Amino acid sequence: MPVTDAELHARFRPLFDEIAAGAVERELTRRLPDAEVAALRDAGFGAVRLSVEAGGAGASLRQLFALLVELGAADSNVPQALRTHLLFAELWSAGAAAGDPVLKERVARIAAGRLVATRSPSAAGSCATPRPRCCAARGTGCCSTARSSTAPARSTPISSTSSPSTSTARG
Repeated sequence: MPVTDAELHARFRPLFDEIAAGAVERELTRRLPDAEVAALRDAGFGAVRLSVEAGGAGASLRQLFALLVELGAADSNVPQALRTHLLFAELWSAGAAAGDPVLKERVARIAAGRLVATRSPSAAGSCATPRPRCCAARGTGCCSTARSSTAPARSTPISSTSSPSTSTARG
């Protein structure tokens, strides 16, 4: 039996109210919503779209979007922190349903409370983003758009056809 809107709101609305209560303070002090994302993780928000059989709530996309609108009204930064996790959960869930054993394992981890690819490292566990081999080889830990101080600078052109003498700067 699919989860109802009333069940979802009863489960998450009190948490959204707590998140809203501290939103202005977090914004003024520029504090990331790590504790809030962790609380959502602990409440099962990251698995809300997974099927009941996979360990989730079985919410529809319409229900997820309604929850995200309500969460965004509480603190607009929090849905942003979860957006990539929700995308991966959706994609992996479809692959797991098609029988992919690797994706079944990933979905099981999400159902167990794991968040992936969040902007909130402490809420996700040891590493918020998946670690591509390039980061592991460099020893930079979790990947982000910012260059790690331990990552070597690129000293060669990206392609063999471009070089500083033949490329033109465009502004």
